[in-house]
Amino acid sequence: MYRVIDCIRYEHDYRLVLLAVAICAVTSWTTWYLYKMSASSRGLSRWAWILQTAVAAGSGIWATHFIAMLAFKSAIPTTYDSLLTLTSLSIAILLTGIGFCIAESRSQWSWIVAGAVIGAGIATMHYSGMSAISIAGYIRWDPSLIIASIMAGVVFATAAMWAFKVKGSILLAAGLLTAAICTLHFTAMGAATVEFDPTVVTRYPQIDNTLLATAIAGITLLVISSGLSAALINQDTARELRLRADHDHLTGLPNKGYISRMIDNSINSSAKTGFAILFIDLDRFKAINDGHGHVVGDHVLRQAAQRLRRAVSEPAIVARAGGDEFIVLHAGSEPALAKRLADMIVSSFARPFELPGGGGEALGVSVGVALYPRDGHDGESLLRAADGALYRVKRMGGGAALAA
Repeated sequence: MYRVIDCIRYEHDYRLVLLAVAICAVTSWTTWYLYKMSASSRGLSRWAWILQTAVAAGSGIWATHFIAMLAFKSAIPTTYDSLLTLTSLSIAILLTGIGFCIAESRSQWSWIVAGAVIGAGIATMHYSGMSAISIAGYIRWDPSLIIASIMAGVVFATAAMWAFKVKGSILLAAGLLTAAICTLHFTAMGAATVEFDPTVVTRYPQIDNTLLATAIAGITLLVISSGLSAALINQDTARELRLRADHDHLTGLPNKGYISRMIDNSINSSAKTGFAILFIDLDRFKAINDGHGHVVGDHVLRQAAQRLRRAVSEPAIVARAGGDEFIVLHAGSEPALAKRLADMIVSSFARPFELPGGGGEALGVSVGVALYPRDGHDGESLLRAADGALYRVKRMGGGAALAA
């Protein structure tokens, strides 16, 4: 392997070598990030993500190769055959895409075949890219180093697929794919010896170094931008999914699952100050819902949510527990403060609710109050205590608030 080290040490521009490695690392991470996105998709969307993964992987391999080729300090003027250069890019995208498609198989060991195909894709791209070199001379190859380069690429690419599929690590997979691309390239460069021959006629049309560098920059920017865009889309999607999971679609209030987590968080962080839970139920909602229909009932529930928001100031949290029941989580465990808040809620429901088409209906509201830690030391017991107080209010005729 001395010739490989010698090739890197004396025949390359270190600045461009470092740039090639950096771009390789970024595009490798982008590749695995995009592939991870496919796992959470279905149908055509899933295959669209895999296609984007293949484009990112193939373009990253291609860009790394040709930036490293620009770093190679040959004594012979070098240009590149445009058709073969573009063909090498297509080969990289196609073969890595096949590899990622194979990885979708449910076979337990499909990641091994997938990794090997991706490694073979890296090798095929490299040697087809080398065939695109247009020089006044020949390239003589060392067969043993060619074999070593291909084996290195396959082994590291397979390890990268293992890191992703078995270990679930994007970072490790990106590092190993970077190692596969760079190790294969520089080992293969060590296998090449350029021999000058003025009788060789260069091929046309050609791409000079400036045009090639511009093309590489454009493709690399496109790949990185696609990865960043996917990351932003993923964050927005995840945020939207969390919002939907934590909120009631009808009223826009947090739902019972969310308020239950907030109660648990308050228990863990408010051992000294305590807090109050108010369990709220609309008194005549069933009569309105049955008499006027569900559309009117939904309209009333949205109005009830608005009234509760106005009656309860932040940082208190208002949530819909389900049906015509609501929960308020309020900081502070002073009974007088909790009673005053409950009375404000009862008062806010005193005026009639507007109904679609005109007219109004009086509902009234009942409130059961539980205090932490007085009435319970966990969320379930506190909610049970507040519900019990609410039940007693209902038996008394409703339209009032009662502590547990």
